[in-house]
Amino acid sequence: MNKIKSVARRLLGKPAPKPFTIDSVASTVDGFCVVGWYFSDEVKNIQLVDTEKSPLKSNVLNIERADVAQATGKKATGFQLTVTTDLAINELLLLVESKSGQQFTSALTLMGEAVAVTQNDIDLAAMSSSKIKATCEYAIYVEGYLFLAGWILDGGRTNDFALSIKNKVFDGAELLRYTRSDVVKAFANETEKTNSAGFMLVFKLPDVQKMPSVKDVELSFLIDDEEEQLSPQSVFNGKTDPMTNVQRLLNPWQPNSPRHLAKGEMLLPMLYGIYPTNTNTSVKVHTYNTLPASPAFSIIIPLYGRIDFMRYQLSNFARTLNASQVEVIYVLDDPKLANQTLALAREMETITGFPFKLLILGKNVGFGRANNIGVEHASAPNLLLLNSDILPKNKGWLTSLHSSLSNESVGIVGARLLFEDETIQHDGMAPMRVPEYPGLVFNDHPKKGWPKNLAPYSQFETECQLITAACWMLRKDDFNAVGGFDPMYVLGDFEDSDMCLKIEALGKKNVIRHDIELYHLERQSQNLVQPGRWKHNITVLNAITYNKKWKNELTAMEEKV
Repeated sequence: MNKIKSVARRLLGKPAPKPFTIDSVASTVDGFCVVGWYFSDEVKNIQLVDTEKSPLKSNVLNIERADVAQATGKKATGFQLTVTTDLAINELLLLVESKSGQQFTSALTLMGEAVAVTQNDIDLAAMSSSKIKATCEYAIYVEGYLFLAGWILDGGRTNDFALSIKNKVFDGAELLRYTRSDVVKAFANETEKTNSAGFMLVFKLPDVQKMPSVKDVELSFLIDDEEEQLSPQSVFNGKTDPMTNVQRLLNPWQPNSPRHLAKGEMLLPMLYGIYPTNTNTSVKVHTYNTLPASPAFSIIIPLYGRIDFMRYQLSNFARTLNASQVEVIYVLDDPKLANQTLALAREMETITGFPFKLLILGKNVGFGRANNIGVEHASAPNLLLLNSDILPKNKGWLTSLHSSLSNESVGIVGARLLFEDETIQHDGMAPMRVPEYPGLVFNDHPKKGWPKNLAPYSQFETECQLITAACWMLRKDDFNAVGGFDPMYVLGDFEDSDMCLKIEALGKKNVIRHDIELYHLERQSQNLVQPGRWKHNITVLNAITYNKKWKNELTAMEEKV
């Protein structure tokens, strides 16, 4: 029993363990999301309340937490609480009621810059080792790798770490030492030791097939010729609750710092372990009304979050498209919304009479993979890849796009996309340098936000190397010839420009049709959850992958400008 209590103390970072912990607190567009866990046999109820302890209406999602059970020997339940509220974060409390009748309250703090695990006001000094002032706050395990984060009050001098897992030793870790403002503040009287106190480590673990428990992991290093050891307070399975774990991984990383940016590639194996690039999933196919036997076009539309876009699009398609020519395929990449989507699909089947197909994926696989799966189920020779928040403006847009594709030298055809106020959202993309991230090329949208009358065109069609995949027409044979979207770009970003360059490598050219206009609401689905720094950091990591793959081509494009 004492051993279990000891492990619990390390997990919670407190001298006396509580039966719960908070892993992360994040903002959403209309409230907050709180993620954590509690001991199932000890806790009766959890809820969000205001400072007067009045309950707030919140949605609760519970999951089994095998990682906590393994570390503590107790059955644990994970929770995700989402609340819609106008209250500030400091006006909210997590209220936990134990089965014995005891109540615990915990103040909530948005995820800090350095540490993704937040619970009340953390006393760094109390968390540190009894021998040295240091803490290994958490570790994340993915197959073949272990990430560790923490701090050491050594002035950043320690750069040689070894890892022991069940007495098997690993070394040669990728390391980033950096300054943490919370450590500087907590040890204000020891400023000579607080510089670069933070550490991030990635160890490669050959032959380790199972996630280690806290008691199995020991980090060793030398300070003043004396060997010291730390054990992580928590070990998380990277594939369990990927969004929370990617926040733990990426929130400490600050790519606007040259030192951090130079070390970005060390995080990629962890990112690919949390969001595997070879993700497979089940696919359930539902068909509504009678699809054409030999369609000319297959329209692939991923759905995520905002399933109501299906209502607006299908109503528009029924008005602007010839149902005998098109095969509309929606791909739901948000399985938790399966029931609502099926109900909406049945409703739209009756209301519009327009034929379409709905693919329900068993797990979230991301934009590129969702499109790839949609193409696997497409039967037409011509593909139209379309975002769910695209609404055609006039009739004839589909056949006009196809008229440009009839030229065998053309690979991808794009259209001019507009905001609702008739200003330009997209009229082709171009490479762009960002001073904060030297050495990297990003995608720019020239003329974005311009009124249309300030962007006249002398010809309907112009060659454009890079086009957003929000609206593409291309041949299915070309799509398959380049292997579809590359899954290496996690959660979206750069897979469309990557595909454009792959199509060019086939000897084809990409073109933009300035005379074909569609409305684009732009990222309405992705904005359901506030991106935060972790999402921006994924974009930077994707940029590193993209620039490394296409270095010569991007340099050539910049020279043309």
